[in-house]
Amino acid sequence: MPAREPSAIAVEAAPGPRLDDWNLLRSFIAVHETGTLTEAARRLGTTQPSVGRHLRELETLLGETLFVRLPGRLQPTDRAQALFDAALAMRHAVRDAERLFTGQPEQVAGAVRVTVSEAYGYHVVPQLLMPLLHEQPELEIELAVSNRVDNLLRRDADIAVRFLRPQQDGVIAKKVGETELGLFAHEDYLARFGEPLAVDSVPAGVLAGFDRERWPLETLVKGPLPPAPLRFRFRSDSVLARQAAAECGGALAVYLADVAAERPGLRRVLREQLALRQEVWLCAHDELRRSSRMRFVWDRLGAALEKRLRRLG
Repeated sequence: MPAREPSAIAVEAAPGPRLDDWNLLRSFIAVHETGTLTEAARRLGTTQPSVGRHLRELETLLGETLFVRLPGRLQPTDRAQALFDAALAMRHAVRDAERLFTGQPEQVAGAVRVTVSEAYGYHVVPQLLMPLLHEQPELEIELAVSNRVDNLLRRDADIAVRFLRPQQDGVIAKKVGETELGLFAHEDYLARFGEPLAVDSVPAGVLAGFDRERWPLETLVKGPLPPAPLRFRFRSDSVLARQAAAECGGALAVYLADVAAERPGLRRVLREQLALRQEVWLCAHDELRRSSRMRFVWDRLGAALEKRLRRLG
């Protein structure tokens, strides 16, 4: 009689870690959004040691580090980013339940990170955001000023003001208007050097342009390019430094037309020969659909930009 094969014994997979304490996630979300234990504790109304303990417990539960300690801030790992995206849905569900119990309207509270170019970050966006802070005392704005394009999907920022339509899937985008790049000079410069009559005559004065970065002024030229490359006699990779050189009467510089319109003493030169239309886009992470504070900033900033660009267009 053939021996019977032993019957297969079902083996259940060991259960994974269980997260039963919502406070661990609350502290984790606050640290992720603020970047420091101190700011997270202040937002939650607790102590820094408590937030640190929650974070260590969560890391022990998951078996890995969630933040890289850098000078002055905590940088989330890829696992932390994935956990943050999942935890936000839970936070929104808890807040919805709390509002049902208390009958309170949805609050605008917490931090919204807005990224914007150097020129708009100095001349435009702060003036548009300040009224929002006065209206909503619990709202916080983090303004990231940079000429690089921050990645909204990685949550480098919540909302961005950009001059190109984003190509990333999963990014919400709305065109809020148009402006134009052009060449501008201060009245003092024109009184000293006279107004250039052609692109070829621009190097006769002082032209402010890039230093180590590269963005050729020739991209603004409408029609045939000049026979020789335009030469920058004042070079800086800072937009504001180049514009400061223009506003003290020492150089010609490229401006966004809506910004230049508000700077005293500036006049546009070579309008018919140097011009480049710029679309202005307001962009956001998909979390906008679920975050009251992001929607509030999105709606108000978008409306303010539309009004501004219509008025100055």
